Amino acid sequence: AALNLKVGNKSAALTDFDSALAYFKHGISFLNEEYWKHQYQLSIDLHNAAADASCALSDTVGVRFYSQSVFSYAVSLEDKLDAMFVLVKSLRMALALSEAEKCAVRFLQDLGQNKILEFEHRLFRCII
Repeated sequence: AALNLKVGNKSAALTDFDSALAYFKHGISFLNEEYWKHQYQLSIDLHNAAADASCALSDTVGVRFYSQSVFSYAVSLEDKLDAMFVLVKSLRMALALSEAEKCAVRFLQDLGQNKILEFEHRLFRCII
């Protein structure tokens, strides 16, 4: 699984996202039965990489699938940040701007950013 992550990252660096996603999927399939318990960091890395490759391929369904796995099993908000970012980026690229904004606001709230939430809300609207 770790080798698939390494080769997938190299493929992604060469902008071969189809191959990268295939390597990440294979890597996930090689994880043991309770991989979120026993191979936690590798699981996080593979799922985040698969979500990112899916985003590069404009596959919003794939991004949601891999991000949701991270959201379900990650033990800290820090471990969810990459998946959060990729999901919002994917929604923005798919022109699902309202949903992207809602996700971004929810993530900021989860991170404890309530004091600057109104500013971030306005900034996000300007960006999109």
